[in-house]
Amino acid sequence: MTSHQNTILFYDGSCGFCQWAVQFVLKHERNHEILFAPLQGETAKTTLSPNLTKNLDSVVVKAPSGIMTESEAVFYLLPYLKVPFSLFVVFKLIPLFVRNPVYRLIARNRHKLMKAPASCHLPSVDERRRLLP
Repeated sequence: MTSHQNTILFYDGSCGFCQWAVQFVLKHERNHEILFAPLQGETAKTTLSPNLTKNLDSVVVKAPSGIMTESEAVFYLLPYLKVPFSLFVVFKLIPLFVRNPVYRLIARNRHKLMKAPASCHLPSVDERRRLLP
């Protein structure tokens, strides 16, 4: 069993945009160490506070250093990605009071941006061991 000391990316499991984001991280991650769990799943229920599992308008990242949401969660993940995507961390210089409203705008419209796929991506053996219930 994988230790929950790893970084866990919690996402809205019924959101096409969120599923795309998980696939993006899986494809572009450097060391394949992030774990993934839906906000509606058992791992989220036993790991996160109820207000985080009911608010499906934000990804949540649980890291050894703490829990992050919204743009802070996204910027936490960027160094895990390969270049050129990891370079986007430079935008963390934009103040939080600007970044989070932009994040919320995208989150509110995520269902319009991308529909849930008609078919599911079949995860590899390595990916399956990183997908938590």
